[in-house]
Amino acid sequence: MARVLSLHEIELRPGVDPAEFEQVFAAEVAPAPTLPGFKASLVRGDRGARAGKIHLLLEMDEETRARYFPIPDEFSEELRRFMEQHPDTDAAWDRLNALTVQPNTYNDYVVVVE
Repeated sequence: MARVLSLHEIELRPGVDPAEFEQVFAAEVAPAPTLPGFKASLVRGDRGARAGKIHLLLEMDEETRARYFPIPDEFSEELRRFMEQHPDTDAAWDRLNALTVQPNTYNDYVVVVE
C-alpha cells in the first residue's frame, strides 16, 4: 500500500503569533489520541518560496486515507465516531483551526518511489 503525504499550507489569522500556534499544536494536538495509521506533524519552511511559513504534514497510507476521507474534503462516519469518542482531540483540532484562515490549501502526494 502506497504512503500518502498530505501537506497543508497554513495561513494564520491576522494577529496570531506563530509561536502561539506551535504551542497549541505541541500542548494539545500532538499528545491527543490520534487516528490509527495516521501521523500529524507541524513543520516550518526553512528554504524556498514558503520559508518561514507553517505547514501541517499528515502521513498515512492510501487505505487509511480512504477509510477516513473517502471523498476529498469529506469525513467518513468512522472519523466522526472517533472524534465523538475523543472529544479532547476534536476540541484540540478545533482550537488549532480557529487560529488559521480556512479553508487551507493542501495537496496529497502518493509516494511512488522510495
